[in-house]
Amino acid sequence: MGERILLARTRTPKGLGDCVVLKCLPVPKATDVTEKYLRARARLEEEVRLAQYLRHPRIARVHGLHEIPQGLCVAMEHVEGLSLNTLLAVAQARGRYFSEAFILYVGAEVAAALAYAHERTDDAGFPLGIVNRDVNPARIRVGPHGEVRLTDFGVALSRLSGRLATSLPRPQGEVLYSAPEMLLGEVVDARADVFSLGLTLLEFATGRHLYDPGHVRIEEVESRMSKPERERAFSASIASVVTELPEFAEDAIWCAMAFRSDDVEQAARGLSIPLRDILHTMLRRSPAERFGTAAELEVILRAQLARLGPYAREDALGEVQRALADASEGLWDFEVPSDEGGITPPVTTERGGYEPTTEAPSPRGSARHASAGALHPDDVPTEPGAGPRRALTKQPTV
Repeated sequence: MGERILLARTRTPKGLGDCVVLKCLPVPKATDVTEKYLRARARLEEEVRLAQYLRHPRIARVHGLHEIPQGLCVAMEHVEGLSLNTLLAVAQARGRYFSEAFILYVGAEVAAALAYAHERTDDAGFPLGIVNRDVNPARIRVGPHGEVRLTDFGVALSRLSGRLATSLPRPQGEVLYSAPEMLLGEVVDARADVFSLGLTLLEFATGRHLYDPGHVRIEEVESRMSKPERERAFSASIASVVTELPEFAEDAIWCAMAFRSDDVEQAARGLSIPLRDILHTMLRRSPAERFGTAAELEVILRAQLARLGPYAREDALGEVQRALADASEGLWDFEVPSDEGGITPPVTTERGGYEPTTEAPSPRGSARHASAGALHPDDVPTEPGAGPRRALTKQPTV
């Protein structure tokens, strides 16, 4: 869309204030004003209007829209902490994933944020029909106090009055975490976010991804489908070229059409039966077979978490800190993105244990560069069983 993402500090009469994220759209020359630019501008304006209905502690705030001579800027809350994308790399480096309690806790917190957004109404009481469309590991952060935040609704679908209609049916967020109906250009609703969260939790828990199956070669995917399924996948593949999706979108489309319940079971191996059952329901190809709402999903996740014993944000923070300490010697030339930070490893005690640190996050978010270890992260078997996990995809740092 031609946007630039910047990390900035507010300036006040008392000096520099808190950090914010700026999503900026430079103003083109008068002769270069295209329909694409006008749509991008309208999209930013719509994002800010929709944000007034998204005031929730687990959703990053949008402060407002600012027009300057150089362009249009949306000022958004800078969320401290580490993304699930980064924590996935940390887990790989230390050779062990996070606990099931951590996974359930994060899932429930995100489900609560989604449930709130899905149920929002406009000022007249009409449902806004919000669908995030971009739930993925880069958009979920664990903060310096163990809190979980969903950071972006920039490509959300809604029934907001005067909203910009989508010209072509195409995934609006990260393709690898899009629900099948979104990849196929079909109508989507809140259950698409449930599926995307399912893909995210599955990968975070096991390192495996349904759209990048380790047990099925991409050449074998087509043979698993019926003729109607192949036709739908082929049509969506053609559309992916027309709408200029990334090259790997075609593989994701075919995998999204071809996967079966057995593939979910294969990807979720090593997890407890209750968690596997939850993931199975989240990852049904048909939206009608998934959890009906994110609110229903939240209740189920919290109920399973309660069965494991008390687990709160302080426990989540301690687990992240211990993971950072354990992985410090195993990370291979890995650097935390510059807009992430605020969580420090615990202090090692004389007895070899850990003491949680309570250091306040820096206002800018510190980049933590770990020293290289003896093994490259791709050589560290981290799955419950064996085998390298899927390589991290590069995500935009918003």
